[in-house]
Amino acid sequence: MLGFFRRIVLNDPPPGGPPPGGSARAPHDLGEELQRRALAALGAGATSGGRIDYARLRGSAEWGLAVDAARALQGAPLAELIGRAGRLAFWINVYNALALHAIVALGVRRSVHEVPLFFSRVSYRIDGFRLSLDDIEHGILRGNRRRLFPPFRAFGRLDPRGALSLDPVDPRIHFALNCGAQSCPPVGVYHARAIDQQLDLAARNFVNQAVTLDGAGRVACSQIFRWYRIDFEQAGGLVPFLLRYLDEGPVRAAIDRATAPRLRWAPYHWTLAHEPDE
Repeated sequence: MLGFFRRIVLNDPPPGGPPPGGSARAPHDLGEELQRRALAALGAGATSGGRIDYARLRGSAEWGLAVDAARALQGAPLAELIGRAGRLAFWINVYNALALHAIVALGVRRSVHEVPLFFSRVSYRIDGFRLSLDDIEHGILRGNRRRLFPPFRAFGRLDPRGALSLDPVDPRIHFALNCGAQSCPPVGVYHARAIDQQLDLAARNFVNQAVTLDGAGRVACSQIFRWYRIDFEQAGGLVPFLLRYLDEGPVRAAIDRATAPRLRWAPYHWTLAHEPDE
């Protein structure tokens, strides 16, 4: 039973390997390299049919480099992660790389829900802190707001990791984070120098793809907007957010016509976006 709750740290050195040392490189460089390596490994496992040969991926040189980059994070000097832009880019890159790392290393076949408590268990060790996907998303990027389940804050009042939290919350992060599911936004490498433009582009692309009209002419939105509605409301409101990014067309017109638009929520598809090659 205890193993059910045990954290799974994916970037510890192998048994008998040397302990991690400090890094002379800036944290944002380490985060960008990690995500580049992770995406290169994904490409190494891609088949002509658009699926992923995970056995080939795990045996590739690119995967070895991605694992090395993840281990290098242990020595990342987080105190040198200065500025909101750099912190946003770093934690988005780390989240996305950790999610892919977990899917590959744990042999996920169909959905991350195959691993009990996936989001609170899979983790990296960074500068002495053990940080799970939940810790990064809710504790850091969402300013330690309550998660959906369990409905608690990631960091307690005395948790030193609370110093990593970013506040106020930028709701555009929800279009940059990818846990591997089909309904997740696309994934990329984020850069401090371009983070605002990248998040704006991610938001615009996702809103125009995931906000549609159903057969009855009602506005249907991704569950992301329901799960994290508080983030959008506290940033000026969900409907104004949608109108900020929606292109001209039937969906925007339907929202514009309604005094108080009633939104419905489309099903979220948790099947892996990169399905295994059987």
